[in-house]
Amino acid sequence: MLHPAIRTLIRRREGNVAMIVAGGLAMLTGTAVLGVDTATLYLEKRRLQGTADAAALAAAADLDNATVRAQAAVSLSPDNNTRLVTLTPGRYDRNAQLSVDTRFSPNAVSGNAARVALESTIKPIFAQVFGRQTVTLSAKATAARIDLAGFSIGTRAASVQGGLPGALLSQLAGSDLSLSVMDYNALVSGQVDLLKTAELLRTGVGVQASTFDEVLAGDVTLPRLVTAMAGSTSNSATAQVLRTLATRLSTRSVQLNKIIDLGPLGSRSVADPTRPVQVDAYALLREVLQINSGTRQVQSEIDLGVPGIGATKLYLQVGERAAHSPWLSIGEAGQTVVRTAQTRMWIDITLLNVPLNLASVRVPIYVELAEAEARLAGIACRGGPANASVALDVTPSIGRAAIADLDPTALGNFQQAMALRPAKMVTLPLASLTGYANVQLGGVSAQRVNFSAADIDANTVKTVSTNDIAAGLASSVLRSIDIRANVLGIGLSAGLLTSTLGNTLSAAAPALDLVVNQVTALAGVHLGQADVRVDGVRCGTPILVI
Repeated sequence: MLHPAIRTLIRRREGNVAMIVAGGLAMLTGTAVLGVDTATLYLEKRRLQGTADAAALAAAADLDNATVRAQAAVSLSPDNNTRLVTLTPGRYDRNAQLSVDTRFSPNAVSGNAARVALESTIKPIFAQVFGRQTVTLSAKATAARIDLAGFSIGTRAASVQGGLPGALLSQLAGSDLSLSVMDYNALVSGQVDLLKTAELLRTGVGVQASTFDEVLAGDVTLPRLVTAMAGSTSNSATAQVLRTLATRLSTRSVQLNKIIDLGPLGSRSVADPTRPVQVDAYALLREVLQINSGTRQVQSEIDLGVPGIGATKLYLQVGERAAHSPWLSIGEAGQTVVRTAQTRMWIDITLLNVPLNLASVRVPIYVELAEAEARLAGIACRGGPANASVALDVTPSIGRAAIADLDPTALGNFQQAMALRPAKMVTLPLASLTGYANVQLGGVSAQRVNFSAADIDANTVKTVSTNDIAAGLASSVLRSIDIRANVLGIGLSAGLLTSTLGNTLSAAAPALDLVVNQVTALAGVHLGQADVRVDGVRCGTPILVI
């Protein structure tokens, strides 16, 4: 049995509230201690992460001085013994197919990113009562520059004397453009800002588009496009020629996204005049006129003004571009490819000033070109935009060149090999001479081409060759020509005729090369070669990445 005093104490109710309050105060005090220290640690963690972000951004902006830049950012934070533990430069690839953990490659060549790790030490307010004197916090951050470059393929320009540029553009346009040599030179020398052109098209009357990509995907008439091009060049002669051409072009509509890919810049709606993407007006006009063109074929009798060259007939057929391989593209390294279209051309040339015993000589030259390709291999922005450089991996166009006769109507069937036959080069009353040559090019691999900041500013075009043709195209083909004579009468020496023709062709080879080079250059292609140009480079502002 309980002692009476104990039973009495149990039955008493005085003081219960005081005991409950005392116990509650103890619990409230403990909760407050925990809350204050937790909030302090949380705020310090947020502050430290902000400092880490700032340090990563500063380091990525100048990788050559990454450590100094990061330390400077850390020194601006409140003094909680914050220190930079590690700084790792590297390369960040935002390819969505890569896992997040593998997108950053530490210490990679051509770096564009930096990763930092920071620590700070804080003294908790109440936890010290329980023996915890300091708490160490850590934070990491990664920042990267997204550098962009615009580049194009098939940008070759030719020095011309005759009317080939006008004939070529007129037939692609479907109307007589009356383009003179002076007009051509103005188009080649004038640079058009592609983004400014898109901006002018976007703000035009009746255009319902909010971004550059929407402008390029929409239907744009040729006169409106050429007028916008005129408004985006600083060359007054080029602008005047473009405005004149706009009045001569048909109202056919084109979709520019078939030849131009603006990449990340496509989501913008305003051009930056300090960072243009420039192309020469002639090349852009040539590529535009091939969009939605009915035949994509040029047939013309031309006078190129080349000494020793008489009547010349040109048959040029341009194939459709492969899907997703534009003529000009803007993008990041490793993600962007441009290609030329397949092209076939047959140039039927008559030589002047030949030996009298040959009367006249015709040289039909056939050129077949597969796709040439350029891939954006790297962008180096160390030292800022003024020192930016770009690397392209270029695969020249393979194909073949021949001296042969053929059926011009079959040029457009790219699914079938062209049927070539010996060409009748000389016709005499009692004899005829035929010739046949066929040079195949192959074994091509990509070649690295580097563009310095000076090359980019000067709009330099660089040519990559297969090296299969040591001399000019015509000269190389003529070295392998098989000449045969068919003599019907008496007193004609087949050996004399074939040797005379061979000597005539050898002497005419430089002029023939000049003809072929002019035609292929104006078409933007060349056998065994690829012409590439970097049209602009943008060194990105660092951004935080995962």
